[in-house]
Amino acid sequence: MKKDTVISYIFRIVSYFIFAIVMLIFILTIGSGIGYFSWDFFTQAPSNGMTAGGILPAILGSLAVLVLSLVFAIPVGMFTGIYLAEYGGRTVIAQLLMTAITSLAGVPSVVFGLFGLSLFCITFGFRTSLLAGSLTLSIMTLPVIASTVNEALKAIPRTVRESAYALGAKKTEVIFKVLIPYAKSRILTAILIGGGRVIGETAPILLTGAIFFSTTLPTSVMDPVMTLPSHIYYISMAYGENAQWMAKGASAFLMIFVLVIYAIAFRIRRKMNER
Repeated sequence: MKKDTVISYIFRIVSYFIFAIVMLIFILTIGSGIGYFSWDFFTQAPSNGMTAGGILPAILGSLAVLVLSLVFAIPVGMFTGIYLAEYGGRTVIAQLLMTAITSLAGVPSVVFGLFGLSLFCITFGFRTSLLAGSLTLSIMTLPVIASTVNEALKAIPRTVRESAYALGAKKTEVIFKVLIPYAKSRILTAILIGGGRVIGETAPILLTGAIFFSTTLPTSVMDPVMTLPSHIYYISMAYGENAQWMAKGASAFLMIFVLVIYAIAFRIRRKMNER
C-alpha cells in the first residue's frame, strides 16, 4: 500500500510539473503578444517592411487552408474508419490499412511537407499553391479522423446494431442513420483536434503552399497563400527587432485560436462522457 502511495505521488508531481510547463508556455506566448492586438492589426496587411500594418492576409490564408484541408480529409477519413470498423474485419487489406494509419500518425511533419512538394507541387504540377498545401495537410489529418471513427464505431454496443437490423434496416442504413449519429460527438472531437493541428503546422505549408509576402488574397486554389505559422517563421528569421512585435502578436493570436478549437473539442468530449 505504501509503495502504491509513493508511485501515486510521483505521477501526480510529474503531471503537475508538465501542466505548469504547458501553462507557462501559453502565458508567456499570449502575454507577450496580446498587447499588440488592435483593429488595424486584424484588418490590415503587413506594410513598411513588416513594421506596420497587420496580419489579415495570414489569418484568411490559414482559414482557407483549414477549410480546404478538412474538405479533403473528412470524407476520406470517415470512409476509411467505416471500412475498418464495419467491413474490413481481420482481412489482410484492413490490417495493412491500419498499419499505414498508425505509421502516418508518427511521421514528422517535415516529411509530409517533402512528400507534398514532390507529389503535388512537382509531379502533379500544382506548384506552390493553396491546393497543394491543403492536400498535404489533409493527409496529415487522415490518421486522426480515420482511427477515431474506427474506434468510435467499434465502441458502440452490439445491441444498437442488432436492434437496427431487427427493424429491417440495411447495413448502409445502420451505419449512416444509426451508428454515425450515435458516435457523432467523438467524430466531431477528432475533426476539431485535426483542424487544430492543421492550422498550427509550419513545415508542410512552408514547402507546399506558403508565400513570403502578399497584400492580396488568393483568387483561386492554385494561388499561394500567407498563413499564420509561415508568417511568424519568416518574420522571426528574416526581419529585425522592429518587426518582432508582429511575430509576437501573430503567435498570441494563433495560440488563442488553437486553444479555442481544443476547448470546444474537449467540451464536446466531456458532455459525451457525462451522458
